[in-house]
Amino acid sequence: MSSARLKWLAVAAAILLPLAFAAFTQHAWEDYFITLRSSRNLVLGHGLVFNPGERVHTFTSPLGVLVPALCTAIAGAGRETLALWLFRLINVAFLGAAAGLLARRAHMLRLGPVGCLTLFGLLLADAKLVDFSMNGMETALLVYFVLLLWSELERDLAPRAAVVAIAIAGLMWTRPDAFVIGGALLAAHLVIRGDHSARQPIAWSRLLRGVALGGALYVPWFAWAWWYYGSPVPHTIIAKGAYTPAVHLGSLLLIPWQTLTGRSMMVDLFLPTYWSFGGWPALLPAIAQALAGIAAFAWIVPRFSAAARRASLALFIGMFYLCSIVLFPWYVPPWTALAAIAIGFVADEIYTRAVAAGFRLIAVSTRIACVAIVALQGAVLAASAWEMRHEQRLVENGVRRAIGEWLHAHARPTDTVFLEPLGYIGYFSQLKTYDFPGLSSPEVVAAVRGGARRYADVIARLRPTWVVLRPHEAARPEFARTGVLGDYTLVQAWNATPQLDQIAFLPGRPWVEAEAHFLVFQRNVPAGPVTTR
Repeated sequence: MSSARLKWLAVAAAILLPLAFAAFTQHAWEDYFITLRSSRNLVLGHGLVFNPGERVHTFTSPLGVLVPALCTAIAGAGRETLALWLFRLINVAFLGAAAGLLARRAHMLRLGPVGCLTLFGLLLADAKLVDFSMNGMETALLVYFVLLLWSELERDLAPRAAVVAIAIAGLMWTRPDAFVIGGALLAAHLVIRGDHSARQPIAWSRLLRGVALGGALYVPWFAWAWWYYGSPVPHTIIAKGAYTPAVHLGSLLLIPWQTLTGRSMMVDLFLPTYWSFGGWPALLPAIAQALAGIAAFAWIVPRFSAAARRASLALFIGMFYLCSIVLFPWYVPPWTALAAIAIGFVADEIYTRAVAAGFRLIAVSTRIACVAIVALQGAVLAASAWEMRHEQRLVENGVRRAIGEWLHAHARPTDTVFLEPLGYIGYFSQLKTYDFPGLSSPEVVAAVRGGARRYADVIARLRPTWVVLRPHEAARPEFARTGVLGDYTLVQAWNATPQLDQIAFLPGRPWVEAEAHFLVFQRNVPAGPVTTR
């Protein structure tokens, strides 16, 4: 296949698949609305804050809040659907550019048809990449800058300092912890030499200039955030820090073995969103484990190409980070991109060497396996689209958004609300929120640090006007022991479970069902009839 044809096929797939997914599902992620509340307040002149007058850094990604702010300014503060579609168009532009970069570099590295099918099939049909590029998260931007850096480091000639700088700055502006994947790519490039790179010495001066300039381009945001919020560290990280497990050397040393045996978070690289809740075929984790193992350990085999081994080593380095944090699904796609690169090159080399050696059975088996894996990836994407279509209609719009709008209509502007799902309810209610673990609320973080690590304890200390709980949360023994809900009256309930029961086929149903039923309590309200919506 010619370079131009491969490039345009990849670009078309990278644009059309996500747009079709978005049109079919209309999916807008819960966390997007956490960020959008700050974006909207910026547009309305209240500053880049969640609550006007409170300078709290309630988002992680600078570009993830500024680009939606631009889209909101263009669309209008009350036209969330139009603003999200503008953001989606920006994201598919970045995805298309990323696919073009990847196709061009793959052609220059002489990746054959089997490798191209495997690489682009695994990446562009990845359910999490497609969804989180369309549902309001910053994933597409991050993947673009990752592939820009990867492509530049794989050049026949020395990397250009300016391009390295743009990639590094883009990574940091997209997610402050993206220095991990940037560092992993740079380290793999420096450690593994060979193939075309063997003819070139390490371009230390260009790399150092590029990294330094990229860091300098991030400094303005870092300095502004420090001045504006009083700390350059996002409050979301501070809030989650209380529940992030401590990392010990012994647990780090176990991660490679856990990855090989399917007991690490690396299995998430090729699985749908929140697959661990259940409702997916048991075969999927086994296949994902095999793919993750190949991708993370291919660098050990010296006969594989330098491109395959570098992508694999970068993933292996990043593995220690991914398996030491609370791994949310939108963190995963950039690492899936590296895994797809490694697997694509490995598969292509096995196939071409088998053909050259006359091992027809191995060649045919490799080709069949690659086609089957890509077909399975496409099937998971289609199933995820079906899942997210119903999740959006019944849960996000029918429950969480409805709760936020109901609170906005029934609460006073000075009321406060305690809840865990901060996005839809916080955005559409526009109330002061005491969310758990405190992404928007320094008061909750202070309560947690003071020993209030349970919902009941936080509610008892902060005494919010409203409390929003899932039924299984309200049934926790802590509420029975403390009696804190005795000061509250159950006034409304939303339950989409009956509608879910009418759907014959729903992959991932346990996760969707877990978010389908909420109870709303109000403080100091006489008992009365409860309405279920």
